[in-house]
Amino acid sequence: MQLAADRQRRGRALRYLAPFALAALLAAVVIVIATSHGRSGSGAGSASSRHRTVHVPPYWTVQPGDTYAEIAQKTGLTIAQLEAYNPDTGPDSLIPGQRLNLWQHPPPPPKPPPLPRFWTVRPGDSLGLIADKTGVNLAQLEQLNPKFASAPLQPGDRVKLRP
Repeated sequence: MQLAADRQRRGRALRYLAPFALAALLAAVVIVIATSHGRSGSGAGSASSRHRTVHVPPYWTVQPGDTYAEIAQKTGLTIAQLEAYNPDTGPDSLIPGQRLNLWQHPPPPPKPPPLPRFWTVRPGDSLGLIADKTGVNLAQLEQLNPKFASAPLQPGDRVKLRP
């Protein structure tokens, strides 16, 4: 009888200890996975350092006093990469306001917003002056506005800038 009672007590103890043992085993598995994640047999951290992604903007606007060395340090690129991405720009010819590519294939610059459809004439405006201010070809302005090609402009007139 005593033997059966001992077995029953041991069974109850194991019933209470089993969830703790399972939790400890799961914690150990998570720790092993977390510490070995990103390693690939050839040394600690070698794969993760080789495939590290550096997030840099596509362009750098040169400020007074900037050099390739300073730009490389601030962006995480090498001087060789800067030279390769900007073959038409030499390190000794940087001009403030100049844009340098920081990617091998940067996206194209954004398109300028379209011109407004009309220009409201102010005192002193002429088709030639409007063409200069808007960048629209004078012949195109005359073609779009045939009534203004032969008559002088008056303040308040609306000149069509695009079809």
